[in-house]
Amino acid sequence: MYIPRFIAILFFITTWGPYKLKATAQPQEVFVSPSGSDSNAGTRNKPLRSIQKAVGMLEPGKTVTLLDGLYNLTAPVTITAKGSAESWITIRGEKGAEVILDGLKINIPDSGIYPRNNGLVQIEHAAYIRLVNIHVRNSHRCGINIQESRYIDVINCTSENSLSPGIATWQRCEYIRILGNTVINANDMKMSWTPYKGHEAPHEAISVAGSHHFEVAWNHVYNCEKEGIDVKETAAFGSVHHNYVHDCKRQGLYIDAWFGQLEHIEMYRNVVHGCESGIAISSEDGPNTKNLKIHHNLIYNNRATGIFFSKWGADNLREEVDVYSNTFYRNGWGKNFSGDPQYWLSGGCYLYSTKLKNLRIQNNIFARNFPFEIGHTSKMADRWASQQQIDISRNLIQDTNKSEFPIYLHFWLKDSVYATTGTHAILADPHFVNPQEGDFRLKEDSPAKDGGGNYLGAFPKGTKRESFWWKENFPPVIHIENYQPNYPSGTEK
Repeated sequence: MYIPRFIAILFFITTWGPYKLKATAQPQEVFVSPSGSDSNAGTRNKPLRSIQKAVGMLEPGKTVTLLDGLYNLTAPVTITAKGSAESWITIRGEKGAEVILDGLKINIPDSGIYPRNNGLVQIEHAAYIRLVNIHVRNSHRCGINIQESRYIDVINCTSENSLSPGIATWQRCEYIRILGNTVINANDMKMSWTPYKGHEAPHEAISVAGSHHFEVAWNHVYNCEKEGIDVKETAAFGSVHHNYVHDCKRQGLYIDAWFGQLEHIEMYRNVVHGCESGIAISSEDGPNTKNLKIHHNLIYNNRATGIFFSKWGADNLREEVDVYSNTFYRNGWGKNFSGDPQYWLSGGCYLYSTKLKNLRIQNNIFARNFPFEIGHTSKMADRWASQQQIDISRNLIQDTNKSEFPIYLHFWLKDSVYATTGTHAILADPHFVNPQEGDFRLKEDSPAKDGGGNYLGAFPKGTKRESFWWKENFPPVIHIENYQPNYPSGTEK
């Protein structure tokens, strides 16, 4: 007589059970709105209000979507979740929405440990995280800060107004991608919560400090108070490409070893103008900076040296460095491009350090830099090029200077600089298409060709104006599912 009851129970479990389980399962997407409530379910129609509460619900494969509006934060957003290779976690602004996280009213306290640089968005001990389409502004420390994490993507975000970096990734981070972001007014001492006691704000606009296996690409960095993009400390196995850096108060691109060896870094197809030096290469504290490739960059109209090998810090070794197929135009002219030969740094390329070995500077264009195109310190010993395996060759040099060498730079460097053209130089006008308008392609009659007819400088033969990726709609929208380093949406081929 119990059989009918058993059949009824079985019917209920098999028929209604799955719907009951589905109704109580955690949703894969949680929505947040400035007008939401934390008593809501976190759906699109009933969003949460607290970003941190939503982030606390994250599990592999889940998404937090921030709806349009201004989020006046009362505390930093801290992300510690871990996804997996098959199930990334995404925190994103809704497509087409303007999502602003404002930290003006909160102090981000000093963490007490290096790097003492917590972010308004703080990603730590996390993995397989994507941060997409979020505007972070008014941080009294860092904008977006990544520490001790792996497989982190920061995509199409903006950091505006920060005391320290707009975006930073540190030691014990690996497989980091910083793609298609905008950084404005980083390293502004006025953003300190209390009057800033140091002589300069910490770090740089985008800082990659000791991270391994990283890519910094398709970013727009401008109007910042210090350096643009800095790869430093023991960073290794990374690329910096297709970035547009301009109007920064120090060098646009920087490579600098600290605390150990920095190695295997490639910088290519970047555009830098309106900064102090275009590129600086140092070994301030680390034993050496090794295995660098710097190529196809356009470095023009910077106040100081186009590419500078510094003596900053301990001035340790830089070795196995290839600088090739770049265009350096009208660098070193000083403030307001007045042509001050005593400006603190000058020239197209300046080998100020003697701690260089196996350096190759080839197939570049140096044109109208001031007061020299390629120069080296008087402290280089006789036969320095052969003894240190320094090869300066096959560059096109357009030297319009009337200087007599050596030039003694007494204002800051206290150095006598000698000019050199190296070997097999082409001494000629490169015949740019329209340098006044930023078009540094070469005309058909350009002499800037190697023996095989290949063009020297940053723009290979056949480059079309449509390939000036930084001119319009930059940064591009990154489609990460189809992303390739040279094709941000995967459809440009």
